Amino acid sequence: MRLRTISALLITAGVTMFSAGSAVAAPGDAPVPAVTGPVATSATSHPFLSTDIDLAKYGYVEKEYFISGDAYRYDTSGPADQTAVPIETLGANNDGKFPFKTRIVVRRPANPADANGKVVAEWNNVTATQDIEWNWFGDPYYLLKHGYTFVGVTAQNTGVNSLKAFNNARYGDLTVNGNGTVPTGPVNPLDPNGPQHDADALSYDVFSAAVNAVRGGGTGVDPLGGINPDLVIASGESQSCGRLASHYNKVEPLAKIVDAYLLTVCGSSLRTDRPEKVVRILTETENRTERTTADYPDTPSIRQWEVAAGSHLPRIAFDNINGVLTRDFLALTVTCQKFPLSLVQWPYTQNRATDALVKWAEGGAAPAVAPRGVYINNPDYDPLLPPAGNPQKILKRDQYGIAEGAIRYPEVTVPTALNDGSNAAGTGGSPFSLFCGLLGSSTPFTQAQLEALYTDYGDYIDKYAAAADAMPDAGFILPEDVERLKEYSRKFAELRPTVPQLDGSAKNKGDFDLTWRGTEADDTNFELQRAKSDGGDDWTTVSSTIKGNKASLTGEPEGTNRYRVRSSTIIPATNISEARTTTTPFSDEIADIKVDRSGPYRPKAVIKGKRIKYKRVKVKRSNGKKTKFKRVKLKRRVYRSKVRVRFFGRRDVILPDGSSGVGLKWTSVPKLRKIRRNGKTVIKVRTSDKLGNKSKVQRVVIRIRR
Repeated sequence: MRLRTISALLITAGVTMFSAGSAVAAPGDAPVPAVTGPVATSATSHPFLSTDIDLAKYGYVEKEYFISGDAYRYDTSGPADQTAVPIETLGANNDGKFPFKTRIVVRRPANPADANGKVVAEWNNVTATQDIEWNWFGDPYYLLKHGYTFVGVTAQNTGVNSLKAFNNARYGDLTVNGNGTVPTGPVNPLDPNGPQHDADALSYDVFSAAVNAVRGGGTGVDPLGGINPDLVIASGESQSCGRLASHYNKVEPLAKIVDAYLLTVCGSSLRTDRPEKVVRILTETENRTERTTADYPDTPSIRQWEVAAGSHLPRIAFDNINGVLTRDFLALTVTCQKFPLSLVQWPYTQNRATDALVKWAEGGAAPAVAPRGVYINNPDYDPLLPPAGNPQKILKRDQYGIAEGAIRYPEVTVPTALNDGSNAAGTGGSPFSLFCGLLGSSTPFTQAQLEALYTDYGDYIDKYAAAADAMPDAGFILPEDVERLKEYSRKFAELRPTVPQLDGSAKNKGDFDLTWRGTEADDTNFELQRAKSDGGDDWTTVSSTIKGNKASLTGEPEGTNRYRVRSSTIIPATNISEARTTTTPFSDEIADIKVDRSGPYRPKAVIKGKRIKYKRVKVKRSNGKKTKFKRVKLKRRVYRSKVRVRFFGRRDVILPDGSSGVGLKWTSVPKLRKIRRNGKTVIKVRTSDKLGNKSKVQRVVIRIRR
């Protein structure tokens, strides 16, 4: 039971006013909820934004539960370091308690033995009028791979109302406002512009109740299916981050239910005297106005990490939510003045923060202190104008417009675009366009800018990899996410491939492989071209088998050629962009690849020996006259004794394009032959070039007559 605060109901001229007394709640005083469920899922009824990830692949299940109980409102006025007190007036029994019933969505290992014992409980965000777990969508895969249990908590009226609109049969009896009895509107009806009642006044206790249920402090079913958590991290993004900051400042000192806080993209002030550990992550969207270390210090319990060039909504979260938000609500389409969403994937820093908070809260080393943004005096500052939109200092930017300082991803140290945290709604577009100011932007560099920075795709990938590999040492991303960054970079499709490399010899018979480094993006085709090496622009497309970044060429024409390659990639359509095809410039050329399938000229034979040039032939005589002989010159070469035959190789043939062949293989020239055998001897020889192409046969006939 809570200790009752001393509160007074002041009724003056019909005005209801609340003042909080001085008593505080007992240590560890969080509402005890009743837990029911899991809520059945069917073809016509499923949890709002239920995941489209194949959870079974990770050994996970998703279950939705209802929690109900009684909750207090709080007086959260006063400075950040002033603990709130429950308001103990009104309610069904005029004790300050109001009934609530809400939902929690649990994604956990199906086998409790696979759980790491850590729970991330997210206060769902309602800025977009829906109940959204934005930090979950930042990078759910990290939690799934490491055995975390995730719990999404619906704590606010807008979230409940959106659930009822989505499926009233499933969510119709949910309430986080005491079934409409929690005061709303101005505290003083005569002063509509004065202090307002907090319509979500129960949200702090609702969230504490959800965490209590997760920790086993509820009644009814166990929402974690046998997992006994030893640590709970409260997580909130943007608007819900602000609510969670108030929970940290005002309510957690009473509830004592949370071990650590992961706060993303909100600048709410935090008290510095609490033991609960906090890592806050801010992007350029929030840091366009300087947040000094004096106002936002790093303390023994708080770390503030600022990410350069990041946007309030990261592209990775947009990609992860697209399918389920389109399924359950509306397609997330926008029309902004600049192309929306920074490509700086700061949820990887969120992963590091989660890992760091676990170790820190369990008594391990404190996380690294991050560098802050670098600011300069605003040349357009006007002291006579209001500070809104008129900052005295602005972020310092490099020659590309990229903000300096803070945590620097390879997207800003090895840039291919101007990523920043600013944008604005364009003309027309869906209602979501009103949020363009939170989306940041990414303006691709021109080819001229890219070529000034990088020789080719390989040069970019090598520089990116070096920058990514250096990040974990600074303490702001995990080594496993370095590989994911590098994998993402390899899909960059705007830089020309590297010069093709020959797999084998530059002199060949026309069958060879060429490899290169080029984009690994899906729906990419590479075009390989050939031209003569003697110059000119007579490029023709090569018919070859290309798999990935390798071309297998067969039957290439004879001659000496050069080759080059380029890529064409279909960039698929998204909710914020139409499909397009990007074609890079051609790579540098590999030259002097000689294709030769022709052998050298037939070898020359030189014969040395004692030749018989004449033979005696009987002269036919009649009348019994004496036989007479005459000398007749032999038509064939005949030798009277040993003969030596020496062969000489002849040069390689000229190829069809006029270039020389690969050259004679001198060792193929036959050795000296010595012929001693009487009679006819036939010698057949040929030479070859350096590729083994054979010459025509040289036939030599030797006749010896002794």
